Amino acid sequence: MLRILIMNDLLTTRELADLLRLNEKKVYQLVREGGVPHVRIAGKWLFPRNHVMRWIDEHVQREKDLFIVGSDDILLARLLSFYSQENFPESQAFYSSVGSLKGIHALQRKKGQACCAHLLDMETGEYNLPILEKILSPQKYVVINLWNRRQGLIVRKGNPLGIKGLEGIIEKKAKFINRGEGSGTRVLLEYLLREHGLDQAKITGFSDEVDTHLGVALKVFFNEADVGLGIEYVTHPLNLDFIPLKEEKFDLVVPKELWLTSVMKGFVAYIDSAKIHRFSHNLPGYDLKDTGKIVFQS
Repeated sequence: MLRILIMNDLLTTRELADLLRLNEKKVYQLVREGGVPHVRIAGKWLFPRNHVMRWIDEHVQREKDLFIVGSDDILLARLLSFYSQENFPESQAFYSSVGSLKGIHALQRKKGQACCAHLLDMETGEYNLPILEKILSPQKYVVINLWNRRQGLIVRKGNPLGIKGLEGIIEKKAKFINRGEGSGTRVLLEYLLREHGLDQAKITGFSDEVDTHLGVALKVFFNEADVGLGIEYVTHPLNLDFIPLKEEKFDLVVPKELWLTSVMKGFVAYIDSAKIHRFSHNLPGYDLKDTGKIVFQS
């Protein structure tokens, strides 16, 4: 039985030629060039079916452009801009910042080639992996860290209301500006409120939402809100104050079927901390200590 199973998993030269729609001479040429996976048994060339199918998948011509969905992030937008400039016109990167949760659902529906996310799981306090398991399983995927970011409260220069934390928003009756449901920042806020035993209904402006971190900062800058939650970087161009609350993981999720394609390998190689330092030195609030590290492979 085992011998039958093994033989069924091994293709002959003719069977491989039929599979690839080539003549047998071309198959021998592929063997000599070391391209197609093969093994020699008793003087006969045989080809492991699973290895051959993976080899075919890795050599399929995919889109040469990148389509990334997920969370809003200024450093990622800058990275993709540099990538597009350096790889023009062969490969361009397109970025749709729809929020972490929508990004993962888009990836599930094959609406993007990769997703960036920073979703904090309410039960475990762990970033991304538990939620990816719930939504993407049984799909196979790879998670790679892009960087860590500091999230906190954004207030006007000098912090005129003297807000020190989430409790202060309620105590001072400060007008809050929120992010949309499904965004990683909104999930973080709800997690922190629960952790501190605070009622969101007591926060003035909790239902007022904007789409981006910069949108939060602008609301505070123009006195349309007293405080909001966002990343540290956006406070610097607008000369706002920042009260740090959490360092979060900002990860890239790539379907396993695309992981070894040439365009994805090229982009992953681009996620290099030394390279990113060249254009991130003036972006406070980012930490590149784990940049490029594979966090998980399913």
